[in-house]
Amino acid sequence: MDAAMSQPIVLLMRMLFDLVIIFLLMRFSLQLARADFFNPVSQSIVQLTNPLLAPLRRFIPPIGGQDTAALVLAYVFALVFLVVAYSVAGGFPNPLILLLLAPLHLLEIILDMLFWGVILHAILSWFPNAQGAPAARVLNQLITPLLAPIRRMIPDLGGIDLSPIALLLLLQVLKISIVPILVNLLV
Repeated sequence: MDAAMSQPIVLLMRMLFDLVIIFLLMRFSLQLARADFFNPVSQSIVQLTNPLLAPLRRFIPPIGGQDTAALVLAYVFALVFLVVAYSVAGGFPNPLILLLLAPLHLLEIILDMLFWGVILHAILSWFPNAQGAPAARVLNQLITPLLAPIRRMIPDLGGIDLSPIALLLLLQVLKISIVPILVNLLV
C-alpha cells in the first residue's frame, strides 16, 4: 500500500486500539489504586470493559488481587495493533520483536495517560468547586499517590505545589529517553 495512504489508516487504527487499551488500563489502575468503585466514572469504566473481560476471567485469574485479565487483554490489543499496523504499512518484523514491542507500546500509553492525568489534576486543583465532581475524585485517587513521594522530597513553597511539575518532567524524560532506547535495542 502507498505510504501516503497507509499513514492515515494506521493513525485511525491506533486511535481506536489505544482507546480500548486506555479503558482497560484505567480499569486496572482503578483497582490498583483502590479507587471508589461506586463512583459513576468508575462504574462507567467497569460497564464498558466488562463485556471484554468477563469471558477472559474464566481463564485468567486475578493475581495478588489485581485484575490481570485487563492487563493481558491490553497487551493483546497492543500486539494486534502492531501486527495490523505493520501489515498495512507494508512490512512485518520478526514476531518475537512484536511480542517485545507490545509492552513498550503499553508503556508509552501509560506514560501519556499519567501525563494528561497530572495536567488535569493540576487544573482541577485551581477550581475548589470542581473537587466534588466524580471525575475529579477518581483522578485524585489515581494521581495523588504518585505525587506523595515527590511532595516529601520538594519543600513547600508557601502554598505552591511543584510536585506536579516534577512528575510531568519525570514522565517526559522517561518517554523521550527510555522508550526510544528500548525500541532501538529491539529493532
